[in-house]
Amino acid sequence: MSTRELSASRTRRLLAAATPAWPPGLPPLDVDERELLVEWLRGSAPTRKWEDSLLKAAGPQRIELAQRLSDLALKAGLCTRCERFDKGRWRPVELRWVELEALQTALGLATGSDRDARRMALAERLDALMADELVGEAAQALAESRMAVGPAEARAALLQALLDWTAEGAEGLRRDFALRLGHTKAVGDGEWRWLERHFDLPALGIGAFAPTLTLAGDLGLVWPGGRRVDLAALGFASLPVPSLLTLQRVDGPPTRWWLIENRASFEKQAARREPGVALAWIAGRPTRAWREAMARLIAVAPAPAAISADADPAGIEIALAAAQPWEAAGLPWSALAMEPARLDRPGLQPLGRYDRAVLERLAAQPLPPDLAALRDAMAERGVKAEQEGWL
Repeated sequence: MSTRELSASRTRRLLAAATPAWPPGLPPLDVDERELLVEWLRGSAPTRKWEDSLLKAAGPQRIELAQRLSDLALKAGLCTRCERFDKGRWRPVELRWVELEALQTALGLATGSDRDARRMALAERLDALMADELVGEAAQALAESRMAVGPAEARAALLQALLDWTAEGAEGLRRDFALRLGHTKAVGDGEWRWLERHFDLPALGIGAFAPTLTLAGDLGLVWPGGRRVDLAALGFASLPVPSLLTLQRVDGPPTRWWLIENRASFEKQAARREPGVALAWIAGRPTRAWREAMARLIAVAPAPAAISADADPAGIEIALAAAQPWEAAGLPWSALAMEPARLDRPGLQPLGRYDRAVLERLAAQPLPPDLAALRDAMAERGVKAEQEGWL
């Protein structure tokens, strides 16, 4: 092997190729050598330790291959090699890649610059999505997560597909939605669960089932022909919206409706509900189907509403949207457990970019005094709180 010493002492030396061939190209490599070189060059570290990194990647079955590849890379000028004199011989300590990104590109690997560019493009895409009322909150949660770039890009694509779907007024099965991303299995189970945490998919026209409304209370729901559901016998129940739209009357109507955003809080309060109080779960941002179902319920069982959402900017918008059926019917409503005092707790989250954009929208519109006080407190303190912490 033709090499030269860049530096040397009695115990350490740094070797480089005497006549490097890199750039412009890779040396001839067999399949095994190329495969191991690809493994060595993943990541963005320009220097790799011999024993702790390179030999570990090679494993005990490929030690001779690793030594041969190290010599080939050194001779071709792909790297310099630091060695230590030990027990009468020179032993590798580390390899330092000369042109890491050029070498990665030649092997078809992503470079650090590629990853930086993808992260920047992803951040810009999420910024744009955060400006949208439907997907903005989910986009902010994604931006604040520590998810790897690839999976985060896939979820950003889901949000964009959801925007396109709703803009077109599309309806269909989940496989129809998945086709927007390439094929019917393009959205995995984990991604569907993630979407379900943020959106009422059936209400957005995605799924094989009718949109539903989840209720609890001592209510007797009665349809034409005497058909009846007794909610008092159940902890809570999810009922199809199309069926609720044909509801004839409610026996034992409530003295108050209580609308709760957080599912865990809804179930907790359903288990301890007081007589005369009927509960409804707000499944994310209230959809048209949700509002139509609630409008029918309060048409046959009118009563004031208390609305409880997270003490965050999106929670205020959700409360305002949930109140629309009451506003249209001329019935009173008020926020409950959304006071500024909810921000006087440890472990609160700081406001994100989407939160501040929502606050700007809210600053330009009149709000009920209690929600205006919460808005102003969040703007002043820069924090938000989740309803599950106290309800």
